[in-house]
Amino acid sequence: MKNGMTYLEPIQPFFELKTDNFYQDCVESQGKYWFYSFSSKNKSNPNNVTFLPDGCTNLVIACGKYFEAHMVYNTVEAVSLEMKPDTEYFAIRFEPGENPFSKGDEIKANAGKILPAETEDLKKIYSLVTKEPTFEQRMASASDFLKTIETKSSTKELFKQLLDIIISKNGLIKISQLEELAGYSSRYINHLFDMNAGLSAKQFCNIIKFQLVLGEINRGESNSFSKIAADYRFYDQSHFIHEFKAYTGMTPSDYSEAMKIAG
Repeated sequence: MKNGMTYLEPIQPFFELKTDNFYQDCVESQGKYWFYSFSSKNKSNPNNVTFLPDGCTNLVIACGKYFEAHMVYNTVEAVSLEMKPDTEYFAIRFEPGENPFSKGDEIKANAGKILPAETEDLKKIYSLVTKEPTFEQRMASASDFLKTIETKSSTKELFKQLLDIIISKNGLIKISQLEELAGYSSRYINHLFDMNAGLSAKQFCNIIKFQLVLGEINRGESNSFSKIAADYRFYDQSHFIHEFKAYTGMTPSDYSEAMKIAG
């Protein structure tokens, strides 16, 4: 991303576990978007698709006989979207602060929610995407439209710089330290996070830690949850397990076992 910031590629394991034909591509413009597609795994009685906290918002569009689209806002716990039977989905994951369809107080008010896409811009991108027959054509149409509504602001650039610091520290940074490094008060820092991500800076630090922990477990880099707890500065292993379950609905052991079975 511009200004030297590279956001973590979000880990969303349940897309590959509970959907068919999952495919993802990334496009960098003024912001960064991940375009992805998937379809119902069980054609007659599909699973819900689960979103884990990753700092991003998602626009999910049903392509086919079910005409609907939803915005999945930033969350601090797992949320699920009901999938329609025998349906292909096209979706856009917006990097933190880069959702052009929601701004300011709306982002904070909608945090943790899944809402129907009802604004004029959302209806327009829905119409453009569903007219196209392939993933590549849908991605091209969506990308072209997003370029017409992207915005820049000094506060957004500052938010990106703060996010860059948090990522460089693997989320292991106190807000008092962030104040010192950035030169802004904790109150103003949290205001920027509220307006751009709908979460506090501390919540965002915890999400970055969580995503990095997911990566370690998925890659099988550590079989010791006590070591992970120590490395990521949880109070103890019990605290780590509690936090992990709050984010995923599963214990680390259950999650690790599910990944092994899937792999």
